[in-house]
Amino acid sequence: MGERSVSTSKILRQGTISLIGLELGLAIAYFWGMVQRGSVPHLLNFNGLRTLPSLLQAIHLFAIGGLCLVLLMQRSRLHAPYSWYLPLALACLCLFGGLDELTKLHLTFDQINWKFLYLGLLAAIPILSWRDLVWLWQIHRITLIRVATGMAIFLGGGFGAEFLKGAIATTAAQNSAEVAAWAEYLRITLEEFAELCGETIILYAFAVFTVKLLTQPLPSETHPA
Repeated sequence: MGERSVSTSKILRQGTISLIGLELGLAIAYFWGMVQRGSVPHLLNFNGLRTLPSLLQAIHLFAIGGLCLVLLMQRSRLHAPYSWYLPLALACLCLFGGLDELTKLHLTFDQINWKFLYLGLLAAIPILSWRDLVWLWQIHRITLIRVATGMAIFLGGGFGAEFLKGAIATTAAQNSAEVAAWAEYLRITLEEFAELCGETIILYAFAVFTVKLLTQPLPSETHPA
């Protein structure tokens, strides 16, 4: 069973590297196409609805949400089970995020800044489940580090790109429209790639943790009567 777990972890790691490579290739193709021709095929558009990058993000989020539901149902496998709230809250957030990525529901929010709404929800989860996070830090530290790394990349790309809009507006006022357009293409590319890459790392962290949980014996099996 140990060898199987190691083999599965290796496959997951290689798959994650390949997926990030694909995402990087899509980002380069989008930016190069926009700079050279001012347009790309709809499927490759990083700034459109139901495109390949958008579908990838939705798949990432649905997969993370699904793994969280598995962790919710299998939490009794741990010697000190975490609360039901943490995996359930993460599952709901990710599943809603995946649906939003497919339908762009956030565009119907009138005066609400949807990114700060998501940030508020993300901040509430660790605050309400800090005991679980402390336990996970003590026992499964590498999982939290991977998730935190993915979140940092995801949020850094999303919010960092928003802050760059002001700089791009200044560039447009001081330079040619072409330079401003290139800057905007670069901003979109970095934002979407960072979100894809961050989600991929988070998905990898959850997948490895889930495999480890499912392959370990139940607490009752480790202490036979």
